[in-house]
Amino acid sequence: MNATRRRQLTKFEDGFGIIEVIVSMFLLSLMAMAFLPVLVQSLQVSRVNASIATATQLLSADLDRARASHPGCGSNSSADAPDDDAFTVNGKWAASFTCAEDLPTTVSYTSTIKDAATNEVLAEAVTLILVTE
Repeated sequence: MNATRRRQLTKFEDGFGIIEVIVSMFLLSLMAMAFLPVLVQSLQVSRVNASIATATQLLSADLDRARASHPGCGSNSSADAPDDDAFTVNGKWAASFTCAEDLPTTVSYTSTIKDAATNEVLAEAVTLILVTE
């Protein structure tokens, strides 16, 4: 008796019905809709962080160029910045000086990296460069 009853129960419980499948798909879609805004926001934050990281690398390269090509006596030129479509690199020496000044001296150099599309400042740094000649 026990074996026949067990056979009858398993006969009616062989797999999922259409209602269970629809309910599980509905619950899965609710979970997907709950996580979609988090996914979109994380993609936006990732894009902004990548822009800031690239701007920081460009800033570091510009400061290195300025240290390598410091102004001589009386010149007030900026370091040659690389051409980039997405970013604007702007480097400026604080002031020119003459050879009559006591050398060695320090000259301030300001580098600014802006987003070319929005003109928003992404990175900015000021450094002092020693001039001995």
